[in-house]
Amino acid sequence: MLVFLYMTGWRVSEPLAHRKDDLDLEAGTEITRTDDNKGRRDELVPLHGVVVEHLRKIVSFEPVAFPWPHNRRALWEQFAKIQEEAGIRLTCPKEGKHECMDACHLYGFHDFRRALATANAETLTADALPSLMRHQSYTTTQRYIKLANNLKRSAEKLFVPQGLLSGTYGT
Repeated sequence: MLVFLYMTGWRVSEPLAHRKDDLDLEAGTEITRTDDNKGRRDELVPLHGVVVEHLRKIVSFEPVAFPWPHNRRALWEQFAKIQEEAGIRLTCPKEGKHECMDACHLYGFHDFRRALATANAETLTADALPSLMRHQSYTTTQRYIKLANNLKRSAEKLFVPQGLLSGTYGT
């Protein structure tokens, strides 16, 4: 499911609700239903080949592709445990401004949406990115694009020690 979230940018509730009969692995598409998405519309969504190959590997008799028989809170708890076991501990952006909780130091499911937008802001067209993310308003997508552009400009301004510029790094 993590690969699915990263490669589609879907909200976490959507893959939990998607039914196998709405999925066409041969065509590489899925229908996201009105009742299961924030856009409140049925939509045929193309899926990347990596997503299709991951979905082919999920074998179950459940009507949904990602069966989760527990409450949603338990999914967040399991995601937190995975990150803790992996040694992930993020710096809270509001540290010192509020009382930090454990969740301040972990990724949330929405971070997959942000990652998709940030990683693809330069390569996808102005129509494609909001469509893939199923934003109702282009201004929502523009916030993600602005974040991606700011990160790129910041990375370009990083100080690089002379030894790295001259090709002597690692010798």
